Amino acid sequence: MTYAHLPAVSTDGRYRLGDGFTDLPDDFWWNTEHDDGTLTACEEPEGWEGVEFITPIDTSGGRDGGLDGPQSVGPRVLPIEGMIVAPDAATLRNKIRTLRAKLGPRKRVVWDQFDFGVGVRMGLICRSQGDFKATPVPGNQLGGVATLVKFSLVAANPPWKMITGADEFVDIGLPSGAVTGRTYNKTYNYTYGAATNPGGSALAVNQGDVDAWPMFTITGPVDSPIITNETTGDAFLVVGTIASGATVTIDSRTGVVVPSSTRLVGRPWKLVPGDNTVRWRASSGSFDPNANLRVSWRSTWE
Repeated sequence: MTYAHLPAVSTDGRYRLGDGFTDLPDDFWWNTEHDDGTLTACEEPEGWEGVEFITPIDTSGGRDGGLDGPQSVGPRVLPIEGMIVAPDAATLRNKIRTLRAKLGPRKRVVWDQFDFGVGVRMGLICRSQGDFKATPVPGNQLGGVATLVKFSLVAANPPWKMITGADEFVDIGLPSGAVTGRTYNKTYNYTYGAATNPGGSALAVNQGDVDAWPMFTITGPVDSPIITNETTGDAFLVVGTIASGATVTIDSRTGVVVPSSTRLVGRPWKLVPGDNTVRWRASSGSFDPNANLRVSWRSTWE
């Protein structure tokens, strides 16, 4: 028997069904050969680019029966159609079982593919809907047994695509405060004027076209740090002293703070599309070279 094969497919042409925005060992890949000899092939789903516009009902009562209100955008639906070719029937059934388990009810998955319009890999958060169909292909195919697979994914509304792969992040330390005033010569060796506390700053770039929600990770020692997005003017304060080596994480999207006993003053902010200047400093005016703020995010597209 001649074994089935796929033409060489670059990473850009492969699709991934996974549980998150980074690759995991149990992800289901399409348009590739798996370690067990299974081959998968899949078309690009139409819903990757398309959305459904929902026309409002006729409530105007006008003579011409005009429609009242703007159209709304419905959820993005990705119809997935593919084929699985396995060396034998047992391997094929295991592959179907693996794929079906990943699409369990109310389970969140990420459909990940290369977007040629933007030039990066992006993921779309989805849930499965409707039927999962695995239709055996009559007879043996070249290379083993095969089945056609169909299922649908529905994306969150609004449908945000996020960059996948490695996290985007910046690490910002707390450098020594700049000194104002005039430094005299050796005869009068002292600094005239008070020290400022500018803190540390860095540039965070959201490559997408909609706001991105970052994760903040603060490592002490630092006293009640103030974290500011100077591009938007938004800021928040973390109340209390964070000890040396201790960490506080703040998820700006969900509002979850770890440890949960940590209080915030103000709301964690988001990164607007493009450049964002991030600055942080200690409320006490002190600094420590071991203190660090990591801002991590995923650039986000509509």
